Amino acid sequence: YLLSAKMTSLPENIQLALKVVSCFGIKVDESIVGYLSSTSQYSDFRDWLDQAINEGCIRKHENNYKFVHDKVSEAAYNLIANGNKSQFHYDLGILLYSTSKGQDLGGALFQVVDQINHGIPSLIKPRMKIVIAELNFNAGRKAMDLSDFETASSYLNNALPLLPKNRWRRHYDFSLRLLLLRAKTIYLRGNIEEACDSLMEIIKNGRCIEDKLDAYYLHVTILHACEEREEAYTICCEVLSQLKETIPDYVDMKDLTPMLQETGRMLARMSDADLLGMKETDNSSLRFTLKFYTLLCYISYYCITSNMLPFACCRMVRLTLEHGVCEDSILGLVSYCGFICHATKQASVIREMGRVGKVVMNMLKRFDSSAIMPNVYHIYYGYIAVHTAPVQLCTDNLRVGFKVAVSSGKYAHVAFFNSIHTARNAFLSGQHLSTLLKEIDYYLQVMTQFRNKIPMPYLRAYRETISILIDKGHSTGSQNKTTGHNGNAATPNAVNAERCNETVYFNHILQSFWLGQSERCYHYSKKVLEFQFLGSHNRLMILFYAALNAFRGLNNKNGSGSKFTKAKTLFEEAMSVLRPSLELSPLNFSNKVYLLEAEMLSLEKKHQEATSLYAAAITSACSAGYVHEHGLACELAGHHYKKIGEVETAIDFFEQSKRSYMGWGSKMKVDFITQKIENIHRN
Repeated sequence: YLLSAKMTSLPENIQLALKVVSCFGIKVDESIVGYLSSTSQYSDFRDWLDQAINEGCIRKHENNYKFVHDKVSEAAYNLIANGNKSQFHYDLGILLYSTSKGQDLGGALFQVVDQINHGIPSLIKPRMKIVIAELNFNAGRKAMDLSDFETASSYLNNALPLLPKNRWRRHYDFSLRLLLLRAKTIYLRGNIEEACDSLMEIIKNGRCIEDKLDAYYLHVTILHACEEREEAYTICCEVLSQLKETIPDYVDMKDLTPMLQETGRMLARMSDADLLGMKETDNSSLRFTLKFYTLLCYISYYCITSNMLPFACCRMVRLTLEHGVCEDSILGLVSYCGFICHATKQASVIREMGRVGKVVMNMLKRFDSSAIMPNVYHIYYGYIAVHTAPVQLCTDNLRVGFKVAVSSGKYAHVAFFNSIHTARNAFLSGQHLSTLLKEIDYYLQVMTQFRNKIPMPYLRAYRETISILIDKGHSTGSQNKTTGHNGNAATPNAVNAERCNETVYFNHILQSFWLGQSERCYHYSKKVLEFQFLGSHNRLMILFYAALNAFRGLNNKNGSGSKFTKAKTLFEEAMSVLRPSLELSPLNFSNKVYLLEAEMLSLEKKHQEATSLYAAAITSACSAGYVHEHGLACELAGHHYKKIGEVETAIDFFEQSKRSYMGWGSKMKVDFITQKIENIHRN
């Protein structure tokens, strides 16, 4: 009461200044003060503020005028009659707009528009509605750029009702821009149904295919994320057809093989300089064609027809080589290289695709790559570089791709690809298990927020494995068990079920191997190795674990028997792919090759050679930073020395193994090794 009484006793000009500042909350920016001071009505505004400072109501703080206390701000705002508050805000906003029209308001845009919005809808004159709608659109776009999707959505929702019912006739271009941006913000806030409604309005009212392409692209992206893949695939093909592309109903492998080979030859004939020197194109139709082919690749990877994926990759490469390169061409080129690396078993082919992929990564510097970077990183570091570069490096870059996708908001729909590959590669590189568990839980939270169902079974599969390795799931377990596709969701086709089961079964192999469940490990290894679409890097890792698993509990008495034959067969198959991979990346594969060779030599009772290779496996695992495989090599070396009667040496290696498993964060393995050491001492 005393504060209000003091304020009402102040001169009217000071009261007016306090009213104005209170309309902006606790403080007002210098830019707003500057705009107001340039008007005849508030020409002495700075003097009034100085007088208010002298009265102890406000103070100058950096570039702001700020109330000394929120109670002072509240009392100043109450100087405006309740029935007149909306009018006061609105008049202030319109005055600021009139003064600053044509200028870049920067951060002050939000403050100006917020004042005007107090007048929606009753105070706004018909001739001002479209002007204020555009102001709200600009504010929404700016908030979107700042990744403030809730604020952006609020501004855009204010703009929409200001347009007339016949908006598509009278304000066609603005309606396109407003509805599309509104759909993006609503989608990023998780309201998929309302976002699709806005997109369908654009598709229904758009005058030509060019005006509908952005809406189609987002609509297909949303459908794919929600596992409505049949509809997403159909729309994608229809749009490509309207862009003058011929999309076959079915791609036969006998027709596809020469297409893939010819595309590969075309790239092989180009040097690094040739690829980097390709001319640029600004053909918007080509860019959208490449965008929709990229979508077709992702949809086809998980369902429909697997042969459509390589077809789309080949078309993107051909279009780029024929018409020139743009940022979407980079996705086409890296997608082709990624597919070939994923599908081939030949190290020489992987090496060539790695060469092209590395050059393509350098092309990112020619463009504003933020729009495509998360996608490019997911493909390059998830399918190509993982064969040739340190897995830890690939993991770190996949994390970068995820962060860029999520923080921007605009590309959140591709973040899940990065999250799946990050979880996989982080585990294979021996990241601390508890840290990785928290990271996966964060990914699951983000995917739930965006209502993206695709990555859930994949991430949960790795989460379950990590939880088991930490403490058999006692304190870290999840209620969501991964048992492969069971038909609870929308029924998938064979390709989608196999993609999911490949990851789920791969994790069953990892779990059973580290738990020492030999028969279960062999069962799932045999099952997955028969998959038609098994990825090349997964094949490498499965054969490594399956071959090691086959040596468990095996004694070579006479070099015969079914178990010995099985172990030798798996060993030879594993070495047939690991040795060529060793040439591509010694850091990633040296310890694995040495360890398998040591196990075979130990089985063959060539103890001196085995001892040397166990040491090499331990050293190379340490050099590569694979703490889990360092622990494994020490553990198996301990078994070898125990078998040949050197018990003290065996205990030393088991102790080393125990320390490595502690560094990995696997209490389960630490307890297992501790028990083994105790049993040796007891006996």
